Amino acid sequence: MSTPDNISRSGNLPKDKLMAYLEGRLSPADQREIEALLAEEGMDSDALEGLKEIPIEETQQLADRINYRLQHELRKKRRSHKTHFTDNKWSWLAIFIILILCVLAYLVLKMM
Repeated sequence: MSTPDNISRSGNLPKDKLMAYLEGRLSPADQREIEALLAEEGMDSDALEGLKEIPIEETQQLADRINYRLQHELRKKRRSHKTHFTDNKWSWLAIFIILILCVLAYLVLKMM
C-alpha cells in the first residue's frame, strides 16, 4: 500500500475506482481494466467477491474502520520503537554507576 487511499498492494487500484466498480458505475472498458488488475493480484479478486456480497454502504464503513485500525496499530508500533531507551533508563543508570565504581576502585588500588 503506497497511500491510505489505495486498497491494492501494488497501488494500481484506487479506492474510489474500486467503489465505482462495486456500485456498477464504471464503463465496460474500465470494468475490464479492473478485472484484469484483480486477476493479476490473486487474493484481491477473492476479496472483491466477498465485497460484492455486502451492501455498498456497509462496505464503505468496513473499509473506513479497517483503515482506522491499521493506522492506529501503525502509530502504536512507531511509538513503541521510540521508547526503547527510556524503558531501560534504570538499567543504563545502574551500568553507569557500576562503571564509575569500577574506575574508582581501580584508582584506589593504583594509589596503594
